[in-house]
Amino acid sequence: MTADRDPYDVLGLPRTADDAQIHKAYRGAVRRTHPDAGGSSAAFEAVQAAYETLRDPARRRATSSPRASRPSPPPRRPAASATGAGAGMADLLAESRRLENEARRLAGLPPRHDDSESAADGSRDSVGAILRDAGAQVLDAARELRNRLS
Repeated sequence: MTADRDPYDVLGLPRTADDAQIHKAYRGAVRRTHPDAGGSSAAFEAVQAAYETLRDPARRRATSSPRASRPSPPPRRPAASATGAGAGMADLLAESRRLENEARRLAGLPPRHDDSESAADGSRDSVGAILRDAGAQVLDAARELRNRLS
């Protein structure tokens, strides 16, 4: 956890929270931020560090002291340049496409995006087409099962 993050803020707790409230908030935060449940590893580690701080009485007292409770200044974000923002969005879009292709591969569907990005005709699967493909696969599997059982 970074030094500028308050463990109470990370867990969404008031400074007057007791041990039971801290534990309950920790459990909920773990469910939301765990990487296997769609969270990020950085957020999960921040939750872990916040809980470790608040469950230790000595560390909790140090965090709850008046000196420690001063609000820290917001983290400074670098100004986004036109190329920097576009590059970040391009990276996010590429990662999104990669993840979608992987999910489709695991579901037994053909990839939606090719790596070359050469779909000049604009033909891309829509959500409806993906659902139709999945529905056809389910129907085929049901027919095959029915034939086996007959």
